Amino acid sequence: MNPNQIDPREPDAQQYLERGVAFIKRTLRYWPTALIALLLGALAATAFLMVRVPKFRSETVILYVEQGSPIETSDAPETPRNVTVRLKELLLSRPKLERIIADFGLYPAVQNKYGALEAVEEFKRHIDFRAPGGDTFSIAYEGSSPTEAQRVTEELAHVVLQGDSDLRNEQAHVALDFLTSEEQQTESQLHEAEQKLAAFMALHPRFALDTTPLVNGAAIRASIGGTGGASSAGGSVFHYRRHPLGNPTSSAGAASVPNSAPASAAEDLDPAQARAALAAARESLAEALTRYTPAHPDVRAAQSAVARAEQRLDLAERSAAQMAPTVSADPAPPVASGEDPHVFREASPQKASAAAPAPPADPKIATGGGANVVEMETEWLNLTRAVTEARQRHDQVETQLFKADILASSEGGGKGVQVSVIDPAYLPQRPLPPTRTTVLLMFMAGSLLIGIAVAIARATLDERLLKGNDFEGIAELLVEVPKPSTGRRAHDIG
Repeated sequence: MNPNQIDPREPDAQQYLERGVAFIKRTLRYWPTALIALLLGALAATAFLMVRVPKFRSETVILYVEQGSPIETSDAPETPRNVTVRLKELLLSRPKLERIIADFGLYPAVQNKYGALEAVEEFKRHIDFRAPGGDTFSIAYEGSSPTEAQRVTEELAHVVLQGDSDLRNEQAHVALDFLTSEEQQTESQLHEAEQKLAAFMALHPRFALDTTPLVNGAAIRASIGGTGGASSAGGSVFHYRRHPLGNPTSSAGAASVPNSAPASAAEDLDPAQARAALAAARESLAEALTRYTPAHPDVRAAQSAVARAEQRLDLAERSAAQMAPTVSADPAPPVASGEDPHVFREASPQKASAAAPAPPADPKIATGGGANVVEMETEWLNLTRAVTEARQRHDQVETQLFKADILASSEGGGKGVQVSVIDPAYLPQRPLPPTRTTVLLMFMAGSLLIGIAVAIARATLDERLLKGNDFEGIAELLVEVPKPSTGRRAHDIG
């Protein structure tokens, strides 16, 4: 037969369907393979459940709000990110975790086989720290039993809060100790600068007339003007007559000397004004004591102001005693007829010079050269500036020391932060998923899929020809012997 005369026919949809059904039937011949795989999966699931230790999870939620110092400070508050990082580091601290492992006897197998470090790493893998935002954070732990999970979670929360409190308390006391030593140092520097200034003023009392010590040349001009003004030519000195009752006829109550020391210096050394300034300083001190403690910077500043006012009054009284005019013992000249006895009468310049001698001048200023004057003025400015800077630094350190003392007291009393347990560690009632039933179903489903895949593979690799359709495309089929029937029907036919 010529092959070219054969009319090949492509299989239609029915033939494809028949081939598919035949392949499924061939695959079903290997059903014991799927059944064996299913049984093996059940055995594996049982073994896994016997070895697997269930995990129980407990969690606690804590509110953490920083109160800060009860007084206003310029320090910026700590950001939530920094707080979260600090608390997490305290939670995962290796020494603290080792202590908890020893207290609760956690992970004995890992500790015996690999050591304490691996046990700590295993412990960290079962700790969950979360900071969802705001002022709350949560701590969770997965344990092998409900009681263990709850107790370890409570201990972890206690360790974090106690460690944070100890750290803040230590930082506050370190700052307090540093500021205390700094306050002692600045106080010593201020005392030394004031002693140098006092020694200079004892040698050169004319510099006490300087009301603006930081203006160059003010003290020297005031001193030189005070020494030469009283004896300058052209000056007019006025004497006054006393009232018959003994009251002076002038409301000023003292002689007026033009062209003498500057008016500001005279007013600064007026005993009456010095007493008024002292009374005002004492009143300010009393008011400050009613509002603050004696350690408050405002009270200490008021005390310093009172001390300076007392020194100023003492200096004014001594200067007034030295510069008081000598009253002439000569009887008052007769009053001309028609002249008012209560009106001042001008005296001659010679008598004024004799009656009111000039106050003693500093010998170095009166007789020294220009270089001497410049040196003394420079030294005066340096000493005054040193006292001012030392006092300012001392006041700043005192203010910071007061704040640090309040903060240390607040931290020591546990008032630095507000800690509230919103959700305490609970006792879990069931283990974490997956449950035993879920694990068994997962193993059974996986083993069944594996068994079906093996059966399909065996059916595909099977080269046996079982039906006439299997010969298509391979060879020409001559005779097909039907499969003998089994059962009762075959017996009847026989």
